[in-house]
Amino acid sequence: DNVNSRPWATAVVFNIDNVSQNQHIWNQGQPPSQGHNNIYLRLSSSKELIFGWGREVSGYNECTIGTLGHTDWYGVYIGHKGTRLNGTDATAANLADAFDIRIMNSGGNNWTMGSNLSISAAWTSTGYRMDRSIMGDFTVGGRWNNRNFNGEVASMVVTTLRTNDDM
Repeated sequence: DNVNSRPWATAVVFNIDNVSQNQHIWNQGQPPSQGHNNIYLRLSSSKELIFGWGREVSGYNECTIGTLGHTDWYGVYIGHKGTRLNGTDATAANLADAFDIRIMNSGGNNWTMGSNLSISAAWTSTGYRMDRSIMGDFTVGGRWNNRNFNGEVASMVVTTLRTNDDM
């Protein structure tokens, strides 16, 4: 209910390749330079799916969503309540409360929605500000000129949400 809150949601459907490198599925922000702020969904070199928000070089709050196999299609929903936390307030508990993160996969051709994975234990990196302006562009399949995504993205939806309404 804060005047500065900006609730939003994303949903992306993708599959991954078998390349072992850091890859961004989507990114909102600026080129990877010191002082640039970004929000992203990325795949680590060990196939961990990670959602993050923070500033290049300073650090990122990151939630590890899970480890993916390279044979299925996945759907990931991330809803943000609009909470703008400073570094001190960006605790695992507060971050978990600020997001609703869910994953679906096509294993056995039976898409099922999972439970909310934004839990305190999943926030493996915390304590970084998320109350700064996010400038730049929204990119799908990479982050500017690096961390290109080698899989396939079938769909990407981004929307704002109403303030003071349940997600």
